[in-house]
Amino acid sequence: MSTSGTTLFNLPFNEIAEECYERCGVEMRTGYQLRTARRSMNLLTIEWANRGINLWTIEQGEIPLVTGQVSYIIPDDTIDLLDHVIRQNEGTNNQQDINITRISETMYSTIPNKLAQGRPIQCG
Repeated sequence: MSTSGTTLFNLPFNEIAEECYERCGVEMRTGYQLRTARRSMNLLTIEWANRGINLWTIEQGEIPLVTGQVSYIIPDDTIDLLDHVIRQNEGTNNQQDINITRISETMYSTIPNKLAQGRPIQCG
């Protein structure tokens, strides 16, 4: 099954509020109800932001590894890298993802030979 690739879906706030009221079995009739709906929505999004990572802000990406390259540049709009894996045999039936452990700057400083080559198991 193919997809269109289109992700543009943007309801105006008043339609979102109307839909919420209708799902509760109530009809939105006054401007006050719309104002309280907006306030509730603002408080809800603040609560979500305070809880931590918002799933709609996460993007999957990839950085091809190059033998002998010690550091990599990440995109300017990237705040943090959450999970790290090395994908081996990509595009085949025996594809494997190997997890990479994140280490602290202090732990990185204790690695005696930072130029040693091999399959990465840690990143900092």
